[in-house]
Amino acid sequence: MANRPFSNDWTLPEGVRDLLLADAAAFREMEVALHATWTAWGYHRIILPTFEYADTLATDVGAQIDAELYRFFDRQGRVLALRPDMTIPTARVVGTRLCDQPMPLRLSYIGSVFRYEQPRAGRQHEFTQAGIELIGAESRAADAEVIALAVAALQAIGLPRFSITLGHIGFFRGLLNALALPDRLAGMVREAVDRKAEAVLVSLLDESENVPPSARSALLELPRLTGSIEVLDQAEKFCLNDAMSGALSDLRAVANLLAAYGVGDFVTYDFAEVRDLDYYSGITFEGFAPGLGFSLISGGRYDGLIEHFGPPFPAVGWAMTLDRVLLARKSQGISQSEPTADVLLGAHGCPTCLAWAAGARTRGLQVEIDPLGMDDEQLWAAAKTRHIPRVVFHVASTPHRMMVRDARGLRPLVEDNWQEVARWK
Repeated sequence: MANRPFSNDWTLPEGVRDLLLADAAAFREMEVALHATWTAWGYHRIILPTFEYADTLATDVGAQIDAELYRFFDRQGRVLALRPDMTIPTARVVGTRLCDQPMPLRLSYIGSVFRYEQPRAGRQHEFTQAGIELIGAESRAADAEVIALAVAALQAIGLPRFSITLGHIGFFRGLLNALALPDRLAGMVREAVDRKAEAVLVSLLDESENVPPSARSALLELPRLTGSIEVLDQAEKFCLNDAMSGALSDLRAVANLLAAYGVGDFVTYDFAEVRDLDYYSGITFEGFAPGLGFSLISGGRYDGLIEHFGPPFPAVGWAMTLDRVLLARKSQGISQSEPTADVLLGAHGCPTCLAWAAGARTRGLQVEIDPLGMDDEQLWAAAKTRHIPRVVFHVASTPHRMMVRDARGLRPLVEDNWQEVARWK
């Protein structure tokens, strides 16, 4: 194959990006912190394939992202697709391979997902999802656990300011039953509620006949039923049937448990939280950071998904978009320094120096070995340029002798003085 001529215009396709140096280090640190947090809560990591059969990923429950799938063919002509999220593959694993395990299952994951949608702030065609799923528990205790864990996860990755907005899809479903609207109008009402478009709701109600006054009042009040825990008392005035009362009862129980977890102050309530009506079956929630117009984390209860792949199991979970969290951290003044070594070593092939480097690494230091053959002055200049705090180098005129140079100056290094080296970390 002929060599491609050199060009400075090696552009990437739309919707993907490089993560370099400080950003890459921030991603990896967030991943480590998340896994440590999940492990402490009893969640176990799973690693899922990047692509599957397209029909597996395009279940009717996931129909809203069907149009966003990246599809391609294998050599046998079968249609495959890149995973658009992590929840559907997790449901497949539970329904086909883990359904005989003791319940509940606590699972966690991190990986790239792919959607053909308009790139926007915090989301590209390829982005990174990190999340958890709690399978086999239908209780409000399970709902509260995953929300409390969402708070713990956002704290673990160093985000100081955020909030969780909590709703319940059952409240709106109950209201739709009370409204008794035709399917066309019901869909338009849902969209208007999701956008909190009160004028549109009034117009839609004016098109409808025989809407009970109590249902009309409840629908028009719905976009205003948002705020702190006191909004639960306000919502009680608009409960028109058992479905709405049951949803409110669920939210009260979850709120009490979140207070017991000590995370109640992070949570607000929104009864107009009606996204993904066909996907979720109970609580829904999103996490937001001040100043950003998109969610960092979203989740809820989805009891009807796993039965598409095997036995039915209740489930609740969430996923966060790490690309968005990175933006949120930067907006809140959290800067990630570029990774640097602790020591730049000029070994010049000296066995003693190389052995010392191995010993220092086992004690947790990052040691870079100079491959360019720089002398001690060049090493020190290079270290300062790259913010490496010290250099160690071999003294050619004295076998087995090493020197160290740092802010304290130049001095001999005793090769087995690991107490001093430990203080360099």
